[in-house]
Amino acid sequence: MAPQEVEADWNLHDEFFNFTRGRFVLDEKEQMSKRRVSFDMNELARIAASSVGAKRCINIEKCADGMFNKAYVFTLDNERQVIGKVPNPNAGIPHYTTASEVATIDFMRNVLKTPAPEVYAWSSRLDGRNKVGAEYMIMEKLDGIPLGKVWPTLDPADQMKIFLQVFDYQRVWTATKFASFGSLYYTNDLDELLRKPLFAERDGQTVKFDRFAIGPATGREWSDDGRDVLKCDRGPWKSVYDYRRAIGLREKFAIECSPRTPKQLAMLYGPGLYQPTRMKRLRATQSYLELLEILLPDDPSLANGHLWHDDLHSENIFVNREKPTEVVGIIDWQSTQISPLFDHCMDPSFLDYNGAPIGDSLKRPELPKDYNSLPECDKKEVIKHYYDKSVMVAWRMLVKQKNPSQYTAAMFENTTKGYLLLLSRRLYELGEPQFHALSLDLWREWLESHPDNREKVAKFPLAFSDETISEIDADREAAQLSAEAMKSIQQRLGELWPEKSLIEHGNYEEFKASLLQIKEELAAELALTPEERDIFHKFWPFDD
Repeated sequence: MAPQEVEADWNLHDEFFNFTRGRFVLDEKEQMSKRRVSFDMNELARIAASSVGAKRCINIEKCADGMFNKAYVFTLDNERQVIGKVPNPNAGIPHYTTASEVATIDFMRNVLKTPAPEVYAWSSRLDGRNKVGAEYMIMEKLDGIPLGKVWPTLDPADQMKIFLQVFDYQRVWTATKFASFGSLYYTNDLDELLRKPLFAERDGQTVKFDRFAIGPATGREWSDDGRDVLKCDRGPWKSVYDYRRAIGLREKFAIECSPRTPKQLAMLYGPGLYQPTRMKRLRATQSYLELLEILLPDDPSLANGHLWHDDLHSENIFVNREKPTEVVGIIDWQSTQISPLFDHCMDPSFLDYNGAPIGDSLKRPELPKDYNSLPECDKKEVIKHYYDKSVMVAWRMLVKQKNPSQYTAAMFENTTKGYLLLLSRRLYELGEPQFHALSLDLWREWLESHPDNREKVAKFPLAFSDETISEIDADREAAQLSAEAMKSIQQRLGELWPEKSLIEHGNYEEFKASLLQIKEELAAELALTPEERDIFHKFWPFDD
């Protein structure tokens, strides 16, 4: 868009307010409505200019649509640029999501010295003082480029410099322990009944921060798929048990209140495959609540609350243009919350490792013995996996040596208990067959670890009859078939696969035609009766 020489009416640009990045293949009408925001762009442009001493805005460029927010680059008449951010209706709980993000950025930037953009102006309340008509943030435009633009071109030594800096930030986050669980706010943004004073342990000393307080959790799991309207306990909580119990009750309540199972693209349901029922999903939440006490790790270092960035992918980390080994900032602090380490992402996702769990051996990877005889196309894939695993092993070695609590949490995440705790956070959407199967696995591990102690064996919270075991095993197998069926759809669609249920405008019609053919092929492969075809169509997640 060309710079404006005269005062413009920015409200005439409808693309500023709508989701324009692509089309959704699941519940498109609903998805689009969740991502339309109406507000006064002229007023937001005025605030953007005044926030840094400019007189007016001369250009506005909309950034690529995010799934939860709209962002804009405001070019001002003093040659400065700032970022404006407006949350979509699906971003989270009104007021709390923006208020927490601003306070979190402030705390990270000015207390923990993690590089985050400075916030110049913001409003989280739709009251008489907010002339924009929407929540908003105006913040610093980082002087750098996303790490993703340079990471693949960096040699291992330079990549090591990057992850050493990220590790240093995470070590500070680990060392800062909070007395409660929830999300961070400015004290005056919370009602007195919804806040707890911010006591944090730093370097072994307990410090009180009067400007900040801990209030309701704003993590994405507390608002996704309609959870934002649930009247459930959102914290803050004094203990990890209370926090984790609230998660189970939230998922149970969501299942009870929802008339349908949310659509997803991890498993295909239907005849010959797994078929979810409300009873099975509720049973999973009840099992979780009964298991909770023995699921929580014994290590006291994993019982503290920590503030953490859980989405450190290469587009959220900015590096110096001229010196790309220097991190200049980290963006996207929305929905950050204070949780135990085992509920945070211990390995930054920019490392891009997608292989099997690393484990505790931390052996340096080796190329397969038949590497030289492999076709060239296979060699490239083998080399990439070898290299990615080498970087991940180096990362884990660093964490193990220099930040033991973080390493302990990473190891715990790959245990049966860790997987159960992970699944428990999303039982409303999916995962109940895997949860039941892992609960059975945990029971068997319990029996093996106490072979001669009947009293201890009897204390396992769940009981499994032969009939229950048979049902769980059958559902485990059916769920595996469901995952494979969805994977088959993904492979058949190839580049047309709708990542996060989103597809580019230009590919939409081709996608629909291909999907219709795949749907008929799958129905034929499953050899469905007319009655089963009706069930298959009922569970088919994609829009017709």
